[in-house]
Amino acid sequence: MKAVSSSRRRGPDSPTVDFSLVVVLSPNARPSDDDHRCGGDLSILLGKKLRGFGKGFYNCFGGKLERSRGEHDHPAAGAVRELEEETGIVIPLSVMQDGFVGVMNFTFEDGDVHGPMRIYLYCAFISIAPNHDASSHNVDGSDLDHSESEQCFARHTLVAVRSNQIRGCDEIEPKWFHRIDSIPLDEMFCDDSIWLTLLLNHYSACGDDDPLNFDGWFHFHPGGTDVNSILHHFIQIKKASVMLTLEKRLFHALHINHVQSPSIKEFKENWSMANAVRTFMKDESRMEYVLDVAGGHGALAALFLVLVPSCHTAIVIDPANCTSGMNGVRKAWGTFWSTDDTNATRNHSKAKSKELRYRRECLRTGLREELDLITQKVKGRNVTVVACHACQHLTDETLQIASEYGVNIAVMPCCQKDHHGSWKGLTNRLCSGGGILPIGALMDLLAAGKMLGWDTGSGAGVRYQVKMKLMDKSISEQNRMILCKAEARDDDFITNGGRDEKEVAHERLTRAYIRAHKLHSKDGQSKVARRDSFHGTGFVNYKTTDWCIRSFLIGVGMGSALSLMIASQIRRK
Repeated sequence: MKAVSSSRRRGPDSPTVDFSLVVVLSPNARPSDDDHRCGGDLSILLGKKLRGFGKGFYNCFGGKLERSRGEHDHPAAGAVRELEEETGIVIPLSVMQDGFVGVMNFTFEDGDVHGPMRIYLYCAFISIAPNHDASSHNVDGSDLDHSESEQCFARHTLVAVRSNQIRGCDEIEPKWFHRIDSIPLDEMFCDDSIWLTLLLNHYSACGDDDPLNFDGWFHFHPGGTDVNSILHHFIQIKKASVMLTLEKRLFHALHINHVQSPSIKEFKENWSMANAVRTFMKDESRMEYVLDVAGGHGALAALFLVLVPSCHTAIVIDPANCTSGMNGVRKAWGTFWSTDDTNATRNHSKAKSKELRYRRECLRTGLREELDLITQKVKGRNVTVVACHACQHLTDETLQIASEYGVNIAVMPCCQKDHHGSWKGLTNRLCSGGGILPIGALMDLLAAGKMLGWDTGSGAGVRYQVKMKLMDKSISEQNRMILCKAEARDDDFITNGGRDEKEVAHERLTRAYIRAHKLHSKDGQSKVARRDSFHGTGFVNYKTTDWCIRSFLIGVGMGSALSLMIASQIRRK
C-alpha cells in the first residue's frame, strides 16, 4: 500500500484517489560474493519512508497521479516521474507502459479518515552498468553484455543504470535486498506480503514469458499503520486458472465491476443469512418468491435468485432510492441467475426467467400489496419474507404482517431498545454470577416467542416452526436470526381427529389436573383445589361434590331414623 497523508478527513463517499507504484527489479544488482539472491535471480530495490504517513516503513516507489499533468489518463507517465524523483532512475515511458502489472484497490474500515485508493502497478527491470559507462543511461538490454542470469528477462526491456545514479530524496531512502529472507516484510504494509511475494515468485521463474496481470482489492482494519491489518482481501492473477467458490466469484464480480454497494460487511452478512435460510427451509419451493424488506441495494434478494434454482422472483421493498446499489447488483450478478446457467436450470427443464424487482414503498403498504398479489397465485408456503438488520419496530411489523398471510419469514433484528427500562432489573436477576442478559437478546427471544404462540398464523391456517440461528460474530455483532417456517394447521387437525390443537392441549391439561388432585398425601387427606382458582374452566369441583354427597347421606340417614321413630309411636297407640 502506498503511504499517503491522512491529515485531511474524508467522508465515506469520498472519490477514489489514483496512485502509481513501481517495483524495481534487477538480475545483477547483487554483490559478486552473494549467491542467494531475492526470488532466485532477482534483487529488489525498496525505499524506507523518512517522513509523513508510513514513516519507518519500506515500500516500493510511486505517488499520487497529478491531474494537471494528465496522469489520470496516462498513469505510466506518473510512474516515470515519481520513480525519477525518488530514486534518480529514469525509465522511458514506452518501457514503463510495457511493464504494467495490474490495478489494486485499497479501502478502509475507517473511511472517514482514509478514502479509497486505486494503484496502478508497474515493474521496471534494470541492469546495473559500470559507473564509467556513460552510454548505459536509458539503454535497453539489447545493447548490453548480458550475463546468463540476465537472459531470463529477455522478454522484458532491461534499462541500464549506473550504480551511483541511484540516490534517494528527503522523503525516501532506497536500499537493495538480494535475499528473499532479508526482505523486511515486518516493516512493510501488510498487503505487500501477499501481492509482492506472488510477483517475485512469478518473475523468479526463468523462461516464464506469460505476462502478469494483477487485479486486487485490500480492505484494512481501522487504525492505519498502528494496526496495519487487513480485514478482507482478494487478488486475481489473470494468467493463473484458479478454481473459486461461488462466494468468492460473487465477491470478485462486485470488485471487477467496481461496485461498492453492497460493502464487504454487507456482502458477508447477506451471504450468511441467505444460506442460513436455505438450510432451514430445506424445500426450495418455499422460496419461489422472496420479498426483501428494507433491502436497499437488493443484494440479499439477488442471492436467493443465484442460490435457489426454484426462486424466480425477488422483490426489494424499501422507500429509499438506492440507484447505484441496484444497478451495481444487477450488473455484477445478473449473469449468475440467468436461466442459461446450469445451476439455475438443474431439474427444471421449463425454468422461468428470473426477475429482481424494486418497489420504492414503505412495508406497511408495499409488503401487504405484494403479498395480496402473490398469494392469489401461489400458497403462502411458497413465499419467504426476509429482512436483514431490521430495527426493532421493523422486525415486529415484518413478523406481524407476514404471519397474517401465512408465509415463511426470516429476520435478523438490530437496534433493540428498552425504552422504559422495565426489563433491566429482570435481566440482572436472570443472569447468575453478576452477568447481564443484553436487551437485544431478550427482545429477540420475545419476538421468537410471539411466533410460537397458539394464535400466530391461525388466520391464515398455519402455525410456525421457529428456530434461532447465530451468524458468525466476526461478521456482525448483532447476529441473531429468527427463522420461521409456515406449517399447515390442517395436518394437526387430521392427526388429532378433527379437533383443534389448542383444544386437544386443553383437554390434556384437564386430565392431568384430575389425575393430580385424585392423589392422596401421607396423612390420608385428599388434595383438592379451590373452585375460585379455576373458575369457568370446566374442571370438576371435587370439594363441593364430596360435601354434597355427605350431606345427602346424612339427610337420608336422619330421615330414615325419624321415620322409624314415628312409625314406632303409632304402633304403640
